[in-house]
Amino acid sequence: MPSAPHLSGPKLVKIMLCGAACLLVAATSLAQTAQPAATPNSLDDIAAIAAQANEGNTEAEVKLGDAYMRGRGVPRDGAQALRWFRAAAEKGNADAQYALGNLYGAGIAVKQDDVEAAKWLLKAAQNGNATAQYNMGVRYAYGRGVPKDEKQAASWFRKSAEQGFAPGQLGLAAGYSSGLGLPEDSAEALKWYTRAAEQGLAEAQTKVGYAFYNGVGTSVNYTQAMLWFQRGAGQKVAEAEFNLGVMYQRGDGVERDFSKAAEYYRLAGEHGSGLALNNLAALYEHGTGVPQDQQQAIKLYATAAEKGVLRAQSYLALAYLAGHGVQKDAAQAAKWMQLAAAQGDAEAECNLATLYLAGIGIPQNYEEALAWYQKAADKGYVKAQHNLGALYGNGRGAPKDLVRAYKWLLLAQQGGFKDGSQALDQLRSQMKPEEITAAENEAYEWTRAHPPH
Repeated sequence: MPSAPHLSGPKLVKIMLCGAACLLVAATSLAQTAQPAATPNSLDDIAAIAAQANEGNTEAEVKLGDAYMRGRGVPRDGAQALRWFRAAAEKGNADAQYALGNLYGAGIAVKQDDVEAAKWLLKAAQNGNATAQYNMGVRYAYGRGVPKDEKQAASWFRKSAEQGFAPGQLGLAAGYSSGLGLPEDSAEALKWYTRAAEQGLAEAQTKVGYAFYNGVGTSVNYTQAMLWFQRGAGQKVAEAEFNLGVMYQRGDGVERDFSKAAEYYRLAGEHGSGLALNNLAALYEHGTGVPQDQQQAIKLYATAAEKGVLRAQSYLALAYLAGHGVQKDAAQAAKWMQLAAAQGDAEAECNLATLYLAGIGIPQNYEEALAWYQKAADKGYVKAQHNLGALYGNGRGAPKDLVRAYKWLLLAQQGGFKDGSQALDQLRSQMKPEEITAAENEAYEWTRAHPPH
């Protein structure tokens, strides 16, 4: 009979360098008037501005709307703010149009309405308001209040960027980086990321550092990467702090320093990076740059796992299974393996299948075992391919099927699995020549459809 399934052993934690997330989120901040310093603070000021607004002075209407919105010189009153912004917006004032669009977008003093928000933001953008132009880029990128249109998104990002608005520059750079309405061009992306970064936009600073670290749009330059990551870290950006930790741990462009790596991982973890907590846990596990502390390592792995870090989830699963640093707990092992497998990791899928097969921590279920082996096998994971072949060969989880069994065992062997020869020999002795040929053809077709990456 085909050999028994195997459970994958623990792996060293991988250190990964991550780029700054570039999710463009439309600002919902209140409108800024052209002269915010003139916003009234005293009753005398507000009386004069109210008088001018009541006479139809557009600039005064904007200032009065801003005063009501912020509660400066008058009680905060969203309805009054809406009234005065609308009055100025209908006269074509771009600041008022932008403010009115924001009120509709956020649902302040009016029912939230993305279509109405987009209408007023578009008017402001057409009147040259750079912030509104950026917002329209976001809205077209995601189809918020307007049909999704990547080319329109790129066009509005460009208009905003060319006015020097840093978020617009970031949006344009992201377009060039990902091909959002633009041809992919990493050098052009880096140009615009750099312009935004030079204005102090932390996300852009981290992106520039990432580009220099990986040689994207430029040549690899660890010194420049370190410089830009440090600027991002100075603004408490977790990705930048994490990347500095990686550079110190690897010794990329700097003298290798595990203590500094640990400190940057700690900072990044405090600012929300699960990957940083994962890597800090590994340092505590091995006593590298910090005192060896298995309990602290497990605590950090658990926090990282709760944040969805795949490697931490897999580590905890195997730790609970083996009793490594924790008391053995099959149910906990199964819980974390299920979470890791749900992320599509082939090794975790294979391990979860084995837990189902053996009934470790979860009820024994051959059908579930077969389904999870299938997921991992389809990704080319050779242990799963071998184990899937074993299930078909033994008729567990599905009717016995020697052709499918042979196909998967053969694919596993061709992929480098070293312990399957005996199982293949046993199957051959039970199969007709035409069945073996059919299995070999199926394996060949699968290989053609799944070329190695």
